[in-house]
Amino acid sequence: MTETTTCAVCDQTSELNTCIACRNRIAGLLKQLPEQYCYLAMSRQREQTGSDGRSSTRLHAPLPGREDTLNLLGPWARQNVSDAEDQVGPVPVLAVLETWCQVVTEERRLTPVRVHVSTMVTLLTRHLPWICEQGFVKEFFEEIRELLRTTQKITMTEPRKELLRGVTCPSCEGLTLVRYFPGDWAAECVLCSAVRLDQHDYNLLVQSQALVSAAATAVMPQEV
Repeated sequence: MTETTTCAVCDQTSELNTCIACRNRIAGLLKQLPEQYCYLAMSRQREQTGSDGRSSTRLHAPLPGREDTLNLLGPWARQNVSDAEDQVGPVPVLAVLETWCQVVTEERRLTPVRVHVSTMVTLLTRHLPWICEQGFVKEFFEEIRELLRTTQKITMTEPRKELLRGVTCPSCEGLTLVRYFPGDWAAECVLCSAVRLDQHDYNLLVQSQALVSAAATAVMPQEV
């Protein structure tokens, strides 16, 4: 008899520490990073607003590009930062990837790879089966997902989100279910990270809620 456990990422029943759906999702996130990094580099310039860029209140020269983009593309502190004001905005792309690559190479006693997006993504993808069996896999997933979403907002390639009206989340009971295009799930809750439904489970949820609603309507007292 095969023992079952709970997926460390989505909390669904799984035979492994991380279910197949979440493993595929993490692999998909990693696969998009090299291309997004290229788009990010092409998004450094400020948008043209039609003005000459001068301001009577500016006390310093403007940055040579978009601050949010330069921050993600830029260098990072390799030691503890003593002044909180020195650490502003999201962690740069290379920093996130290098940190996780260090975890893999140190734990598995591998030769470190060079700090290059495609090279580091290749390493993490190659050792993804091992990563998915570790206790830190949810943290890894959340950091990679947030990095990709932050980048997609800047490059304007963020997946389209559709609110699934009339269907409540089975966990928080809020009208918070959405579907992303493209996406891996038929429905996700924007508040409950563990609620991710495939098409079969989403159809069952819609049917069950429709039955409950119909039953509630049938027992309502009729107006005289």
